[in-house]
Amino acid sequence: MESLPLNLLLSFFNIPPLWKECLSSAFRTALACTIVAMVTLYGPISITSLITFPAFSYVVVILIIINDATLGDALRGCWLGLYATIQSLGPAMLSLWAIGPNRLSKGTASIAVALAAFVVVLPSAQSTHLIAKRISLGQIVLVYVVAYANGVHIDTFMHPIHLAASTALGVFACVVALLLPYPRFACYQVILSFLFMLCF
Repeated sequence: MESLPLNLLLSFFNIPPLWKECLSSAFRTALACTIVAMVTLYGPISITSLITFPAFSYVVVILIIINDATLGDALRGCWLGLYATIQSLGPAMLSLWAIGPNRLSKGTASIAVALAAFVVVLPSAQSTHLIAKRISLGQIVLVYVVAYANGVHIDTFMHPIHLAASTALGVFACVVALLLPYPRFACYQVILSFLFMLCF
């Protein structure tokens, strides 16, 4: 009767490998979301004043750490986030400057979103990665919808910069979350899957 709690405890730590992978991915996603929350709530004023879209930081975290991401996936996500930001926010700055946020109507905002989304999703031989497309489309919608909603109060230069800072926070949180408590390398995952195949 006394060995029942010990057996229960040992069976608790005898988790199947697939569950370990899922729990590890969930832990790292939760850690990245916690990093975003801590920076946006308790970070220095110079950083928190730039991050006006913390919800988009969470979206970027979820997009990059989608399932069993490794450190290499997070570093690739950094470059994809940078590419998406250049692809969407550069033209958005120019169009907001040319149109002017106070003259942005429903029609002009809809046309601007449609044209920018068409350029991002346009199929070509050198197609953009799916993660970069998702980040770009989210940035495009946020830039134009918030510019339409706030109108005169939007700065044409700083509004896209705030969105870029929120994207950068999400990317930074992904890299840090995949480094802690130990880095998750793809080569380690290959060795584990090879050993798992040998055992079964």
